[in-house]
Formats: sequence, C-alpha cells, structure tokens
Amino acid sequence: MANTRMDVRAIKEKIDIVAVISRYVSLVKSGSGYKGRCPFHKDDTPSFVVSPEKGLWHCFGCGEGGDVIGFLMKIENLSFIDAARQLAAEAGVAFRVREDGARERMREILADAASYFAANLRSPAGQRARQYLRNRGYDEGVWDRFGLGFALPGWENLKRELSKRYKVEELVELGLLVAGKEGIYDRFRDRTIFTIFDLSGRPIAFGGRAFAGEPKYLNSPKTPLFDKGRILYGLSWAREGLSEEKRAILVEGYTDVLTLHRAGLTNAVGSMGTSLTRGQAELLARFVEEVVIAYDRDAAGGAAALRGMRILGNSGLSVRVALFAEGDDPDSLVRRDGSEAIRAAVDAAVPFYRFYVESLNEKLDLTTVTGKERALVEAREFASGIQSLPLRQEFTRELADLLDLPVEGVSRELSRRRRPGREERPVAEGRKWEPEEDLLVLLLRGDIRWERVAGRVSPDHFSEENRPIAEGFAAGLEGSALIDGLDEESARRASFYALAPIEFSDVDRAVNDALARLVKLPAIERRLAEIDAEIGACEERGDLERWNELTREKIALLTEKLARRRGDGEEEA
Repeated sequence: MANTRMDVRAIKEKIDIVAVISRYVSLVKSGSGYKGRCPFHKDDTPSFVVSPEKGLWHCFGCGEGGDVIGFLMKIENLSFIDAARQLAAEAGVAFRVREDGARERMREILADAASYFAANLRSPAGQRARQYLRNRGYDEGVWDRFGLGFALPGWENLKRELSKRYKVEELVELGLLVAGKEGIYDRFRDRTIFTIFDLSGRPIAFGGRAFAGEPKYLNSPKTPLFDKGRILYGLSWAREGLSEEKRAILVEGYTDVLTLHRAGLTNAVGSMGTSLTRGQAELLARFVEEVVIAYDRDAAGGAAALRGMRILGNSGLSVRVALFAEGDDPDSLVRRDGSEAIRAAVDAAVPFYRFYVESLNEKLDLTTVTGKERALVEAREFASGIQSLPLRQEFTRELADLLDLPVEGVSRELSRRRRPGREERPVAEGRKWEPEEDLLVLLLRGDIRWERVAGRVSPDHFSEENRPIAEGFAAGLEGSALIDGLDEESARRASFYALAPIEFSDVDRAVNDALARLVKLPAIERRLAEIDAEIGACEERGDLERWNELTREKIALLTEKLARRRGDGEEEA
C-alpha cells in the first residue's frame, strides 16, 4: 500500500485538477480558486468550488466533495483503481497496485485478530461484554454466527499478541494499531467488538462499542481492504434475503442488524452511521430495487440522512422511510414488541420525499405566512439535490398540498435562484459550529499545525464522523497525504472544512476557545457514566434522596454538555 499511496500522491501533484474538472464543469475564477455549477445536482447558483492550491473540490449545495480522483470516480462512475489509472496515464506516472499475495496476508492478519477478539469474549476478562450481549438477547450462537468479540482494557494487549507473528507496521496499516505521538498502541480498548465482513464473509474491519464515555462506537479507519463508504454491515449475511425480497431494510447500527436478522428479517443491512455514500447506494442497487430507511426518528430527520435518501433516489432506487415513535429504533422495537412490529413499520413506510415534507410540518408553523416561506426556503435546497424529474414533481405536489399553495407556484419557487450574494457565505449563515469543526477548519486550511493542539486534545476528543481526519493529523499527515488515507465520507467532510467560506478575526482566540470547550467534554461524559451507574444502584436499594441528588447533577451536566457543544457555554481561560 505504501507504493500505491506514493503513486497516488505523485498523480495529484502532477495532474491539474482545474483542467480535469473543466472538462465537465464551466469554471470561473473566484479569489484564489474557481466556482461553477455542480454536475451532481440541479445547481441554480454556483455552489461548486475548486481549490487548485489544496487539490480539492466541494459543492456547498449537495455536499459532495473530495480530490481529483474522487471527482473522476463520481462523474465517470469509475472505481478508485480505474480512475487512478486513467489520471496516472495522463500525468505520465506509474500506478502500482498491491499484489494478491500481500492482500491475502492482510486477510490472514484480520482473521487472526477476529479470532483473538472472539477468544477474549469467552475469557474471564470478557464477563462485562458477555453480560452486555446477553442483556440484548445475544447468546453464544449469535457470537459465533456474527463474529462478536471483546477488546481487552489496556493499551498494548492486541499489539503484544499479534506482533509475535506480524510486523507492527502491518498492524498499523490495517487500523488495528494507532501510531500517535505517544507511541503505537491498540485502537480498540475495553470495547465489545463487531467484526465487519466483506461480501464473501471475510473479516475486513472492526467496530467497537464502549461501555461508557465517548466515542460510543469506534470503527476501523480506511485501509487497503476497508472503505466505510463502500461497504454495508451485514451484507454477506443479507445477500440471499436481498435477492429474494428485492428490498433492503437499511438500519444505522450493528445491533439493529443483528436483532433484525435474528427476528427473521434477513434483508437488513447497516450503513454504520447516517452519512450514506454514493458507493453504498451503488452497492445496494446491485441487489435490490427498493430501500426502506429504518433509522430512529432523530437520525432519519438529520441532514446527513436526508442527503443519503437523495443519493439512493438518484441511484434509481425506490426509497421509503419507516416511522418510529420518539425514542424507538429497530432494535428496541423488536425486543419490546416482537418481529411483527418491525414488519408492520417497514410495510407502512412512506416515500422519502413525503417524510421530508411531513418533517417540515412538525417543526414549522405552516398556518402562518412566515412558516410557509421558511418551508419553501428549506425545501428549495432539498429539491435541488433530486436529479429525477418525476421525483421532483412528486415532491413538489406533496409540498404544495401541505402548504395549500398552487403546484405551479411552488414549482417556480423551488426552481428560483437564491438572492444575489447569499451564496458568498453558504455555510456561515445560521450555522452553529462545533468546537472540533473550528479546529478542523484551521488545520485543513493550514492556519495551525497539529502540534499546536496535540498537548490538549487527541483524536478521541473528536466525534466519530471527524475522528478519521484528526487521526490523520495526529499521525503526521497533511495535505494530499492526509486526504489519500480517508474514506469517501471523511474526504467529503475534509473538503467541506478546507474550503468553507468562514473567517476567524483572531486565530489564536478561535483555537483557545475551541480547545476550552472541547477538552471539557470527555470529563463530562465520564462523570455522566458514573452517575448513570450510581443511579442504577440507588434504584436497587431504594435510596430516593441520593437518586434525586444524582438526577439534579445529571441534568446540570447535560445542560453544560449541550452548551459546550454549541459554543454557548462560559469559556475557560
């Protein structure tokens, strides 16, 4: 993989990203970069930005982004290998792909790691993980069938075991170990392990669930065998069910997949988060004609999930959304009410555009003129990402019915361009930035180096979505080298942060403010976990006075956590 990465770097150094993209998009100079209309959605205003300096592109309308290889993959529907080979030929550089023998060795290492985690689960140290799994209804038969395991507490258990047979560098390359400033250590520590398999049922990566604290779920990074944006959890088990049903039930997490398969819904697969990619959509389209999104209500209504629904629809799939009560998800619904409850929810799923329209009705007062105007503004951006004309027409009719407005008028409004000047700061207006996002913007633009923040934060301080980017910086990677190691979704996020039109009047203050908010959060999470455990003990012994005391503290900490996430809290010096 080292040679391949060097070749990719050479390709991007020699290729002119503006010249390549200009074959498909009319670009005009804008500051130090270029702008144009996005080729991946109906773009009435130039939302597509290219930075030759950074070698990145990003559309602030539909959210697509990445490097020159990623652009060619999307526009020509090519694999990574084919796109890289095509650009390598243009650039006049070599492009070498790892031999099959080396890939087989990687598979051997990951199979060995999976066996190690499985043995840990049955060891005395795995008691808590076994109890967690049994509490969810997963017995030993489930452990074996779905490749469940346990990562021991401590920093070097896996490293000590596998380094007897393999090179440490190989274990780092496969994401089993992390190379940080403090040395090389196990990525997964004190976590229940879910093995991720390829289509043939071979281990290619792992997901780990923490018992307390953040991040709750941790996935393997992008490796030569694993790209999260091009795999679906459980696909090897679901192949037959998908082919028979011609319908996929798409859930968010590992336990949702396991619970649905145990309940007999063998066409369930997991997206491992709500940020669905085009690669995952194309994979589903190989097996099914329809996808039912079965996320919990909050996740389904999130921006990432809505973008994913459009990606599925634009891939030629029929897309519906299952509706759950507040606080429910597929796993909890099946465990409480049985398999028939989830079957009923799937059968009653509504078209994704109707789900979006109904979500507008829930959050806006559509009996007022102001509410209707706000709904049209929000819907305009959503509609711009729908490429299918029939889908856009259905969406327009649904929205017109909801707003009690003429279909022709709503259609004109959805097609109307934004007011002049609005596109100049598309992500800064009305956007609450997380402290970790401030740091990533500054890091990716080169305003600060990782060494500036390394003494106070680590990749573990970042959310699951942004952690791969932080891990790249912590490993000493920058620029093109960092982007090369990211999966499709992480590369999209990196291009967003790198090219976001947001300015900081005082970089030093922005860094210190972000660190002050971010560093405090893990301590809050740890205390919340302690409180939850103590509350459970109080309930068992009937200590109402202490229960009330702990509940008040928990509410205060949750309030502080929310304030710090939003940046509204009182900052530390």
